[in-house]
Amino acid sequence: MKYEIKYKPSYSMLVVNLEPNEKIVAESGALTYMDPNIEVHTRKRETSLLGTLGLAIFGRQSSG
Repeated sequence: MKYEIKYKPSYSMLVVNLEPNEKIVAESGALTYMDPNIEVHTRKRETSLLGTLGLAIFGRQSSG
């Protein structure tokens, strides 16, 4: 895996180059673009009502 952090310090973007069969875990909504050869698997995360309200009220990203 090779990576590069672009546009530091504000609006930083991590660019990752994966080798075949390498995996990466990313935050929902954090993907900007990808190569069409990448296979994406998603799963629904269980969240509490208070956690969801905290995200909506305080505008923070989830930490899961």
